[in-house]
Amino acid sequence: MPIAVLLPIGLAVIMFTVGLRLTVADFVRLIEQPRAMLVGLGSQLVLLPLLALLILSIHPLRPEFAVGLMVLAASPTGITSNLLTLLAGGDVALSVSVTAVTNSVSMLTLPLITSAATALFLGSGSLVSLPVLPTLGGVLLTTGLPLAAAMLLRRFRPAPAERLAGALRRVAVAIFAAIVLGAFWSQAPQMIEYGAEVGPAVAALNVGIMALAFLWARLMRLDDRRATAIVLECGLRNAATAITVCAVLLGNPVMVVPAILYALVMNVTAVGVVLARRRLRDPVCVPSSP
Repeated sequence: MPIAVLLPIGLAVIMFTVGLRLTVADFVRLIEQPRAMLVGLGSQLVLLPLLALLILSIHPLRPEFAVGLMVLAASPTGITSNLLTLLAGGDVALSVSVTAVTNSVSMLTLPLITSAATALFLGSGSLVSLPVLPTLGGVLLTTGLPLAAAMLLRRFRPAPAERLAGALRRVAVAIFAAIVLGAFWSQAPQMIEYGAEVGPAVAALNVGIMALAFLWARLMRLDDRRATAIVLECGLRNAATAITVCAVLLGNPVMVVPAILYALVMNVTAVGVVLARRRLRDPVCVPSSP
C-alpha cells in the first residue's frame, strides 16, 4: 500500500487515540479561559513569521531557501502535536483546538505570507492560491472525524473506550515512530547535502519559537499542562503543507529543503520535551540512606 494512503490512515489512528482522552468539558474550559488560546495562536500566527524574518536577517540564506523558511513558518501545526501533547501530559483539548484553528486560518495567512516572501526574496509579487476545499477536506478526514468518533465512543461507551485507549496508545506511538524514522531515511541525502547551510536557521527557528512560546505562556501565568501544549504546538509544523506549497504551487523543489530539515529537527526536540515532561511528572525515587 503506497505511503500516500498509509500516512493519512496512520494520522487518523493517532487522532482517534487522542479523542479517547477528550470530553466536551475540556473544550468548554478553553472558552471560559481564552488566554491559552490567545498565546497559542499569537505565537504561531505572529511570533513565528517574525522570528523567521529575524533569523534570515541575521543568517541570510539563498533566496530559494529563504522563501522555503518563510513558507514553513506560515504553515499550520502538524497533527502529531496532539499525540505528543497527550504523551507529555499537556492540555490535549488546547492542543487540538489550536491545531484546528491554525489549519483553518492558514488557508488565508499562508498564501499572503508566501506571496510576500516571494516578492521580498525573489522579486515575484504573484499571489499564491491554495486548494482550499481539498485541503480542508483532508484535514477533516484525518483529524476531525476520527476525533469526533472517539469522543462519542468515550461518551456513550466509557468502559470499552478506556480499554481501547490503552491499546491504541501503543499503536499510535509506533505509528509516530515509523513516520519519524521514515522521514529520516528518505531525506538523509538532503540533510547531508544542505545541513550545514540551512540547518542553523532551521534549528534556530524551531528552538526559538518553542522558547518564546514558553516564556509568553509563563508571562500569561498558564499552568504547566497548557504551556507544554503551546510549546509543542509551536514547535511542530505541518512540513507536508510547506513541501506541497514549495514543490507544487511554486514549482521550485529547491525550496522544500528547509521543510525537510525542519521535519527532522522538530521531532527530535519534541521528543525531548515529552521525555523531560514525563521525567518531571514521574521523578525517579532514590532510596534514602539508612
